[in-house]
Amino acid sequence: MARDGGGVDNLPPLRSNGRFRLLWGGSALSVMAERSSTMAFTLLVLWHTGSKSAAGLVGFAALLPMLVMQLPAGVLVDRWDRRRVMLVCVAGRALAIGSVAVSLAGDEVRVWHIAAVAFVQGSLTVFYQLSERAAVRGVVPPQQVSTAMAQNEARSRAVNFVGHPASGVMFGLSAWVPFLSSTGLYLMSLLTLTRLRIPAQRSGPGKSARGLREEISSGLRWVWQRAFFRSALLVIAGSNLVFQGLILTVAVLVREQGRPASTVGLIMAAGSIGGLLGAFTGGWLSRRLPMRRVMIYAHVAWAVIMPGTVFLLHPVTLGILFFITSHIGAAVTVSGMSHQVRITPDAMQGRVGSVVMLLVSGASSIGALGTGYLLEGFGTRGTLAIASGVMALLAVVATVVFTRPGAELEDRSAQEEASGHQRELTAGPPPP
Repeated sequence: MARDGGGVDNLPPLRSNGRFRLLWGGSALSVMAERSSTMAFTLLVLWHTGSKSAAGLVGFAALLPMLVMQLPAGVLVDRWDRRRVMLVCVAGRALAIGSVAVSLAGDEVRVWHIAAVAFVQGSLTVFYQLSERAAVRGVVPPQQVSTAMAQNEARSRAVNFVGHPASGVMFGLSAWVPFLSSTGLYLMSLLTLTRLRIPAQRSGPGKSARGLREEISSGLRWVWQRAFFRSALLVIAGSNLVFQGLILTVAVLVREQGRPASTVGLIMAAGSIGGLLGAFTGGWLSRRLPMRRVMIYAHVAWAVIMPGTVFLLHPVTLGILFFITSHIGAAVTVSGMSHQVRITPDAMQGRVGSVVMLLVSGASSIGALGTGYLLEGFGTRGTLAIASGVMALLAVVATVVFTRPGAELEDRSAQEEASGHQRELTAGPPPP
């Protein structure tokens, strides 16, 4: 696992970095809007139609962009001005979510409309996330990348803690309220990000002359040639699929128990608290443990915890389980993001980031769609048992893959690669 470069203790804290504060704060508002509306989509379809498969379809539409938009988005983010991309994405999402608020104010609930808006918001979120992650290296020193990533992950988990229960409470007032609130948050994010200035990214050799397909292929090749990195992404993709299904299953379970929609938000909030603490743990881990050990420890721990969801179905116990699993998940996310940002050349941040997100998050769309049909066929308890079995298999795979001969050598090679990119950034931009 690559560590941050030396001298971090001599640098001013990130809280004194004005550009990072603007990026962090504007993105916090954007993430709050996105998470609140996504939760409201699920509640809206479940409580107004009662159809588990329809809820799975909307969840699939929201996450499908992770599968189909990542690779072209990665190329375009490397070509376009990253600040401008973020501004356009925030404005577009505000318009899309605002259309749902207007529709619901007229007491109209159309599943096709909700699914279409979920897809649009998810697509623009893909572009935004890739741009924001790539922009981090332009606003913080290389030695503070892990700290910045930990703070970004902590921001997302803290937003979940507030956004999920707030969305449930607002939905209880009226179905259109969380969507109107999300629209306002997007507009506030837009105003904040207009003040942000990001240095232009480095250009790769011959980039302007290369076609979209060739640039996508270059990002795929870059990841595929690193067996250790590739294996970690595939294992994480499997665990993300399981957790996406777990979220939908819990929402269905709460409805079957006759509890209010706000209960779902509270369970998710418990997970967000665990994730918030895990984000800071991840920053610590990324500086002290190699990535291969983080992968093994995390998946074994998840495999031990997951069977509890089959038998402990009270909201309080589910909240505790979500707290623990999210704590581990956030730590893995921070470690993985820091690892990827450090080992990737600046000119390829968008493309490599898109491949990473395709693998680790694209599977979530399949998880949402598949879980809807599993719930119809096997019920909540059966679906949770299947998820637990898949997680146990992933733990075995992670243990075998990351203890094999050569894994340590590949991990060390990644550290050396990251050190080279840090020296490149410290040297400053190339001469004109």
